[in-house]
Amino acid sequence: MKRLAFGLLMVLWMTAVACTDLPPTSGTTGGDSTTTGWYEIYFTNPTCPPEAERQGGLDETLAADIAQAQRQVDVAAFDFDAVPMVDALIALEQRGITVRVVTDEDNADQSSINRLRRNGISVMEDGRSALMHDKFVIIDDRITWTGSLNYTSNGVYCNNNNLVRFDSARLAANYTAEMDEMIAGEFGPTSPQNTPNEQLTVNGVRLENYFAPETEIAPILTDLVSQARSEILFMAFSFTLEPLGEAMLDRAAAGVVVQGVFETTGSETEFSYYPLMADAGLPTLQVRQDGNPRIMHHKVIIIDRETVVFGSYNFTANANDSNDENVVIVHDPTFASYFVEEFQAVWDEAKNP
Repeated sequence: MKRLAFGLLMVLWMTAVACTDLPPTSGTTGGDSTTTGWYEIYFTNPTCPPEAERQGGLDETLAADIAQAQRQVDVAAFDFDAVPMVDALIALEQRGITVRVVTDEDNADQSSINRLRRNGISVMEDGRSALMHDKFVIIDDRITWTGSLNYTSNGVYCNNNNLVRFDSARLAANYTAEMDEMIAGEFGPTSPQNTPNEQLTVNGVRLENYFAPETEIAPILTDLVSQARSEILFMAFSFTLEPLGEAMLDRAAAGVVVQGVFETTGSETEFSYYPLMADAGLPTLQVRQDGNPRIMHHKVIIIDRETVVFGSYNFTANANDSNDENVVIVHDPTFASYFVEEFQAVWDEAKNP
């Protein structure tokens, strides 16, 4: 296991062996992939330098991986202005590699999206009032990047975000199925519920993978939280989802430690769970507003330091019922330990009530 610091990124990398879920790597003749790690976890370090000084970030890491594609790259991006990624996709198109992009209608007129179109890349828009809020990249039906990160300069260099690279053909098949739906114009609650591998095991680690709103995610997360034995940690850009909030309050009342960091913007509105939790008067419950003067954009729950929930899904009714969203749940204490470390950093920076 290695911990590596690269410029503005903190990179956490776990190597793995016997990755039986994986197809052969390019240039090999068998199914053995013993030298390749099956996940890499990244967290931004949001110092927000001037735009001219923004380099060495996750936009460049993603672009470099995209550039290695041999067959196809799919990008579902709610917001997309990361120039290195746009350049990499255009270069692939010029090489004859299939490139598919889906974005939300609200961001479909960005100069970056227009650049893609001018260079022959078709971009599908979600024309509904609800959001196409996904943020994922699929490379060659094998590599999946997903997390809270919007593919924007601010997302990479100014905001707190997470991003995970998975090397798993079965997980990638889930995201490809979702991408196929959106390319066909199927968005929101009427899109088919056809994720092939909602439950899967990679290298002995159990994963769950869900797409809202065709799958209602709130009951799944509420059930997970209700099973917490000792601790719940969370970081929330937006948290108004009543079943989930009440489940956390119930566990705190039962003596489970609950700690959470809320993005400050919007945290004191009528429906936010920040005031409710801050004023609950439960000795095991502590919440703070974040200390990043820009945006704390995580959507993370860590249960008993063993299970991590992350993805594009804010803890809101719109995310559950209307928006296109994705969630990954990883049941593994080693994986969880990196998110615990990120939580502690965000907690330490946050403002005491």
